[in-house]
Amino acid sequence: MTRSFRFQPEPLDHALVDFNFGEKEFQPSAVALIMNESYTGCSLVIKTTIPLKVGSQIKTEVGRLGVLPAKIVWAKELAPSVVQVGIQFLD
Repeated sequence: MTRSFRFQPEPLDHALVDFNFGEKEFQPSAVALIMNESYTGCSLVIKTTIPLKVGSQIKTEVGRLGVLPAKIVWAKELAPSVVQVGIQFLD
């Protein structure tokens, strides 16, 4: 996998995350801190008790982007219920 150019998010930007990929309507259940972004994905820090596994699909609205389907490509537990994930946009 080729690593894309990373850039910092705009101040105060955040991501909304919907873990129910199969539902048509976007219903976010978590707010995430954007660590960095690229044109193909981003790194997020999420406080959640939902297990986030590599390969899982989610829907997200990152900063000023519209709602996009995404796939978790890596995950790292930072503290109990706090996970940093790398996601790849699917659209």
